[in-house]
Amino acid sequence: MSQCPILLLEDDPDQRALLCDILAEAGHPVEGVATAAEAETALQSGRWQLLLSDWKLAEGDAAELIQSARQRYPTLGIIVATAYGSIAHAVNAIQLGADDYLAKPFQRQELMLAIDKVSRARRLREDNAALSAQLSEQERLVDLVGHSAPMQRVYQRIQRISQASATVLIQGESGTGKELAARALHKLSPRGGPFIAVNCGAIPESLAESELFGAEKGAYTGAHQTIIGKIEAASGGTLFLDEIGELPLELQTRLLRVLQEGTITRLGSTQERNVDLRVIAATHQDLAQAVTQGRFREDLYYRLNVIPLQMPPLRARPEDIPSLARCLMERSAKRHGIEVQPLSQAALKTLMDYPWPGNVRELANAMERLVLLDELELNPLTPGKEQTPLLPSEGIQWEVLEQRYLKAALDRAEGNRSEAARLLGLGYKAFLYRAEKHGLS
Repeated sequence: MSQCPILLLEDDPDQRALLCDILAEAGHPVEGVATAAEAETALQSGRWQLLLSDWKLAEGDAAELIQSARQRYPTLGIIVATAYGSIAHAVNAIQLGADDYLAKPFQRQELMLAIDKVSRARRLREDNAALSAQLSEQERLVDLVGHSAPMQRVYQRIQRISQASATVLIQGESGTGKELAARALHKLSPRGGPFIAVNCGAIPESLAESELFGAEKGAYTGAHQTIIGKIEAASGGTLFLDEIGELPLELQTRLLRVLQEGTITRLGSTQERNVDLRVIAATHQDLAQAVTQGRFREDLYYRLNVIPLQMPPLRARPEDIPSLARCLMERSAKRHGIEVQPLSQAALKTLMDYPWPGNVRELANAMERLVLLDELELNPLTPGKEQTPLLPSEGIQWEVLEQRYLKAALDRAEGNRSEAARLLGLGYKAFLYRAEKHGLS
């Protein structure tokens, strides 16, 4: 364990002396203070990398100090220790900016492990400060919000590989923000061309070849004009292939040639065209298993998996849930023109206790429902059973609710009706019918 200068806030003199001795014996430079005011003064020196603070103080609690320290010293590691180790205090401390908490009495080994964990998170925050600075407020990707160690590792990985042209394979469960990570990689890269996203699972197999590779006029019935494929359109920029595991085997062979040769041939043509692009692929499937089952080409798998990037599930970073929930609520409230109240401690506890099988996408839906209906109902689907919808006691105005969701989908898709239909799980014609009914076409 490397040395970490630690500022200790403990108002009990005996406990303060004991903890200072333990930390010093472990090789950490340490200074003990008795009040929040003394801690604030000591932090101004810029010497301290970690604040270890008691929650309950003689003059109240450490809430104001934690919040202030997080705002003024973004990379500072913060651990809260409390003899009143309730979940409410833990939620409150993490919401205010603490990295971890310890419930008293704790063992020396627990303390050392917490310090090591928070120190690593602090170093990652420092390493990735440059990445955060490069994303403007308008470009800030809400699904990538988080100061947890798993997300810091993602930021670090993105920063390290953004300048390269090597192929990246982003893996992770549905709803973890794989496309947002791909967009961040493109934004931070030197490539000046477009970012072209293709959902391989949403393209009809009969149209997939022309969609990806393009087609000459007359190449097939209905081809009344030349079609520029997505791969060719992405030349000079980044091609993002989402759900790559759904790509038909025949097209996997053709994609492999693109990656190997840097050329494409449109459907109905014999002319090869050079393309200069970076390919980023993503999947929630286990591609290695798909290879063994014969559903995915082994040579393509290795060609794609040059640089792996793993997106963590939300349950692996629960400390990010309060900040994510606030961001998502604010975004939804602004979009719908609705004022909302801050989340209560009870609501935060509910959010942090929930396993989030749908990850950030499910959290976003829950926050939008909370904004629109003032309901926080979290009901994971039980395998083999259907989920029973819950209705508010006063009932709902279905037409109003349908119109709100149609408009919300159009707003999120920036007017793209096909994407809005996908977000709502509707067929394109069904979406158009409903949109026209509500005057949104």
